[in-house]
This record gives sequence, C-alpha cells and structure tokens, in this order.
Amino acid sequence: MARQGLGPVRNGGAALVGVLLCTAPAWAVSPQALAAGKTMYVKYCAACHGPGGKGDGRMAAALKTKPTDLTQLAKKSGGTFPYMTVLDTVDGTAPIPAHGSRDMPVWGETFQSTGAEGGSVMEQARVRGELMLLVDYLRSVQVP
Repeated sequence: MARQGLGPVRNGGAALVGVLLCTAPAWAVSPQALAAGKTMYVKYCAACHGPGGKGDGRMAAALKTKPTDLTQLAKKSGGTFPYMTVLDTVDGTAPIPAHGSRDMPVWGETFQSTGAEGGSVMEQARVRGELMLLVDYLRSVQVP
C-alpha cells in the first residue's frame, strides 16, 4: 500500500488556517500582540505613513501619491475597521487602485523566508500571522 503522506493533514490544516484567518477580526488582541504589531509598523510603515499613521512620514513627500492616513480607515469604511481588506492590501492580495503601479511594498512577499514563490502552506500562514499583528495594531490606532 502506497503511503499517502500528509495530504489530508495539509488540506485540513489549510482549512483550519483559513477559518482562523477569517475569524481573526473578532479576537481580542493582547498587549504583547499590539506591541509586536507596533514594532512592525515602526520598522516597515512609519517612514511613509508617519509615526502616528497620519500619512506624514519622512518619505511621504517623495512619493507620487500621498500615503493613506491609517488612523481613518474605520471612519472611511462606515465606522467598521476593514480588517480583511487592510490585511489583503498589506500582503499584496488586494491592489491599491490609487497607486497605479505598486508604490507600497508587498510585505507578504518580503516576509517570505523560503525565497520560493508562494512558499509552503505553513510559511504562508506564518507570514499571514505576522501581518495580522500589524493589522491588529492599525485597528488599535483608529480615531473617530
């Protein structure tokens, strides 16, 4: 009998990751997770979006399009933070029409450690989890 490998486990694991990612916006976020998200924000986003997320970073003037005020995302979405849209934008899944060509880096690709396009399911889940820390932080800085 031929070995089936981890196919069913991988498929089940992928389904579980999908369910967890879809329900993530409803989870409470720990102070440690917010701190990790803020650290990522400062390292990868603040140069363009500014230390407070207002779109006034030191590199903003050099860009063709003014960076988005990240503190107003919920307000611009009818008062609800668009978690999955922001997550998909940051990882490169969703295009940013105002940018035309992609001015904002695709962080999902940047965080891939394998160098292989797409990476394994577990690598993709790890990267998505890291980006979720960043998006959780962005959700925490929304102003009315």
